[in-house]
Amino acid sequence: MRVLIFAPNYLPATRYGGPVRSTHGLARGLAGQGHEVHVLTTDVDGSGRLDVPLDRPVEMDGVHVHYRPIIPPRRIYFSPALARLADEMVPYMDVVHVNGMFLWPGPRIARAARRAGVALVVSPRGMLMPEMIAGKSRLVKQAWIRAFERANLAGARAIHLTSAGEAEGLRKTGLDLAPCMVIGNGVDAPDPAPTPAEIAAVWGDVPAGRRVAFLARLDWTKGVDLAIDAARACPEVYLRIAGYDQIGLREALLPRTRRSDGSRCAEFVGPLDGRAKWAFLAGADMLLAPSVRESFGMSVAEALAVGTPAIVTPGVGIRTILAELDPELVEERTEEALAESLLEWMRNGPRRKAVGQRAASVMADRHGWHAAAQRMVSLYRGEPE
Repeated sequence: MRVLIFAPNYLPATRYGGPVRSTHGLARGLAGQGHEVHVLTTDVDGSGRLDVPLDRPVEMDGVHVHYRPIIPPRRIYFSPALARLADEMVPYMDVVHVNGMFLWPGPRIARAARRAGVALVVSPRGMLMPEMIAGKSRLVKQAWIRAFERANLAGARAIHLTSAGEAEGLRKTGLDLAPCMVIGNGVDAPDPAPTPAEIAAVWGDVPAGRRVAFLARLDWTKGVDLAIDAARACPEVYLRIAGYDQIGLREALLPRTRRSDGSRCAEFVGPLDGRAKWAFLAGADMLLAPSVRESFGMSVAEALAVGTPAIVTPGVGIRTILAELDPELVEERTEEALAESLLEWMRNGPRRKAVGQRAASVMADRHGWHAAAQRMVSLYRGEPE
């Protein structure tokens, strides 16, 4: 198949976390199965721009990546150059896969696919869940959906969701306007696995049995404040927080990283990527992910892939996999409940090890990118599940 994927951000813009990693994982998986995969994206990297060619595609793991600049208004990623390229390429594609909502290129490229009679698949990426619409800029989002997104959703071959929770949220909003399919993100464990030296570089000064990881951008919706509060209530726990501080939360949260006796319960280590990220996850005893809402939870999947159990809250889409491993890995979203769960898990090393081994096996057998890409091809072709 000839597949065109739109993603507002793409590698090497790792600051955008799970969506960037999962989009490339899928594109790489499709290319690895012999499909011709093109990604249309922007050069946005926070307030700056990526140092990438804007006049020719870049080949990355067999994927042809086409970067184009945006112009004001930057907030909606306005890019006439991207639109022109889409108009040239879409008619020659078998399927167009649009990721995300509330940015100008997505509806524009989806409309081009519909005009050309090319199959369209839309992945809202959690942005159409009731909590996300009702949050910041609710009226603007509702108007945008009516003006731009609704027709494309209705005209899609399928709407792709990454978890049952995201699918349920879409139904609640009444925007399940095309056949909906749940296909979770894939994850492939690093090969080779992180070495003891790599793990020591990120965890060496924290004894095993005390290491709790938090891996996400610093944002209230990710629950970084709650993670700190839970760790502060557990004298046996030391929390390391890895992620981009895009909205300036670090300084506001620093006072909370000390317990009443003055001892430190948590620290910020900045963004981690590549081998350092995998060492961070593999060396942790537990990952803590108390998000308000996640359509999937890519960092959780990555932790499980290297055998590190994770405690998540009910709003995290990947909770279904955690519940199969051990129901007690899904906990109420309160400081007290998370602190109690952390203590119980951290005091039981054999249980952690057993669950971690099962997690790594389940992720390798059922949730690798090869399997996810195969299911996505069936969705692209309109084949029944």
